Amino acid sequence: MYEEMMICRINDLYEIAERLAETITSEEMAREWIITLFKRAPELTEEQEKKLHQLGRKVRKKFGMKPIRMEE
Repeated sequence: MYEEMMICRINDLYEIAERLAETITSEEMAREWIITLFKRAPELTEEQEKKLHQLGRKVRKKFGMKPIRMEE
């Protein structure tokens, strides 16, 4: 569903993620969105990662979700 976030340029990721975050309507969609961002994390600078982390926190808060722990 969030293929655009997987194939976009890393510099465009925040803008795309922010736009797609507005379309999330369920916890399942939020989980998929967060997992997709996590997959791109190794490509991010520290600043980009901070901004996306904050955006992720807003999405989790919207649905009352706890942090998602990912195994690497």
